[in-house]
Amino acid sequence: MTVIGSLRTIAGAIRSPAIARWLKVVGPAWVVMLADVDAPSVITAGQGGTVSGYALLLPLFALVPVLFLVQEMTARLALATGKGHAELVRVRYGPRWAVVSVAGMAVINFVAYVAEFAGIALGAAILGIPAPVAIVGALALHAGMVLTGGYSVFERFALALSLALFSFVVLAIVGHPNLAHLVSDLNPVPSDVPHDYFALVVAMAGASIMPWMLFYQQSASVDKQLTREDLKGSRVETLVGALASQALMAAIVIAAAAAMESAPAASASASLSALPEGLARLATGGTGWLIAIGLMGSGLLALVVVSLSAAWGVGELMGWPHSLNLKPSEARKFYAVYFAEVLPAAVVALVSADLVRLCVGAMVFNVVVLALPLAFLVQLTSDRGLLGDLANSRQQAAVLWAVTLVLLASGIVGMVQYLT
Repeated sequence: MTVIGSLRTIAGAIRSPAIARWLKVVGPAWVVMLADVDAPSVITAGQGGTVSGYALLLPLFALVPVLFLVQEMTARLALATGKGHAELVRVRYGPRWAVVSVAGMAVINFVAYVAEFAGIALGAAILGIPAPVAIVGALALHAGMVLTGGYSVFERFALALSLALFSFVVLAIVGHPNLAHLVSDLNPVPSDVPHDYFALVVAMAGASIMPWMLFYQQSASVDKQLTREDLKGSRVETLVGALASQALMAAIVIAAAAAMESAPAASASASLSALPEGLARLATGGTGWLIAIGLMGSGLLALVVVSLSAAWGVGELMGWPHSLNLKPSEARKFYAVYFAEVLPAAVVALVSADLVRLCVGAMVFNVVVLALPLAFLVQLTSDRGLLGDLANSRQQAAVLWAVTLVLLASGIVGMVQYLT
C-alpha cells in the first residue's frame, strides 16, 4: 500500500461515524483531569515523594475509581439536562444553597490562583526568567485563550497545552527509580513513614478531586453542546482522563522519591527554595527544563480552567449569559468574573512565602470544601424526576454517599493532623 493510500485509509477511519462522535466528545473531561495536575498538586506530589518515598503510590491509584465516579456524575447531569452545576442547584434547591456552593468554590479558587501563579513563577525561575515577566506573560495567555472566538477554539488551545504535563513522565524515567524499593513501598500501611503521612494521603485526595472540577466539566460539556447520545464516549474520556491524571501525579512522586535516593542535595538558591527537596535536586540541566515546562504548563492550564469554573458558576447562579460562544460584548459580566480574582492573586503570588506548606494545606482543605458540592451532586444524580433512567440506583447512591462521607471525615482528620 502506498503512503497516499495509507493516509486515505486513516482519513476514512477518522470520518467514520464512531470515530467522529468520539472526537466530538473529547475535551471537557480530558482538560479538567489534566488541569487537576496543577501547580499546587505538583508541589504536593513532590513533597509526598520527598518525605514518604514511594509509599503514596498505592493511595494515588486507589483514588482513580473515586475520581471517575465523581466526574462521571457531572457529565451525566450535563448531558441529560443541558445545565451547569450551580444552575441546577439554584433551580432545584433555591438561590441560597447555590450561593453557599459557589462561595465555597470561590474561597478555594483564590488559593488555587495564588498557587498557580507561584508555580508558573517557580518554573520560570528555573529557566532564569524573572517572576514578574513570567506572571505578566501568564496573564496575557490567560486572557488570550478565552478571547479567541468560541469554546471549540479555546478547547484546542487547552488540549495542546495539556501535553506539556507529560514532561513529568519523562522526568520519572530519567530519575532512574529503584524498582525494588518502589515495589516494597506498595503497602497499604507502610512501616517507615512520617507522622503526618495521613495528612499527605488526604492532601493527595484533595489534589485529585477539587471543587472547581465539578463545576468545570459540567459547564464545559454544556458549552460544547454534548447530548445524551454522547454519554458513553464521555464516560470513556472521563475514565481515561482519571487514569492519566493519577499517572502524572504518580510520575511526580516517583521522580521526587528517586531523587532523594540518588541525586545530590540541591544548592540553597532562591529559585529552588520553594520546591520540595526531591524536585529541587532534579531542577538543573535537562531535568530542570522538564520540571519548568511541567510547572508552567500545569499552572497555566489550571489557571484558565479554574477561572472558567468560577465564571460559569457565578453566571449560572446569577442567571447571566455565560458561554465562551458569546462575545465579550454579549457576556460582559461572565468575562469580568473570569478576570476578577486573577489579578489580585497574581500580586499575592509575588510576595508569598513557604509555598510548599500553602499548597499542601490547600489540598487538605479541598477535601473539606468538596463535601457540599459533592453532596449536591449525589442528590441531583439520584433525582429520577430530573434524570429519569440515568439517575443513580439505590445501590449507586449508597456507594456515592459513603464516598462523600469518607472524604469529609478524612478531610477533617487530615486538617487536624496537618495543623497540629
